[in-house]
Amino acid sequence: MAEDVELRCLAGRRILIVEDETMIAMMIESVLEDHGSVVVGTASSLAEALGVVEREKPDGVTLDCNLNGQISTPVARRLEELGIPYILVTGYVQEALLDPVLSRAPRISKPFTGRGLARAAAEHLCA
Repeated sequence: MAEDVELRCLAGRRILIVEDETMIAMMIESVLEDHGSVVVGTASSLAEALGVVEREKPDGVTLDCNLNGQISTPVARRLEELGIPYILVTGYVQEALLDPVLSRAPRISKPFTGRGLARAAAEHLCA
């Protein structure tokens, strides 16, 4: 099936999850690992995310727009500087649309399905 081939691109991809809600981070991790991705870390704050990005240089990032009340623009900006693809995984679509950096990022809205997340990850993190 063509879709399975498409999702296979996630196998071996080193992904960072930036998410401040533990249960959502665990769901994202499970979906990515089910498709063969290697989760290099989970960060729940801007500082933590920036540190892991610098240390691990992941192949891709799932990025929550709002981390404990802080917009994740500094992380998105750094990812763009490093050429690391990312997708916003957010329930704050309006905030993302108002921010000039985040507004141009691919995104998947919360709530999402595992299948929807896997497809978005394959489309945007396998570049």
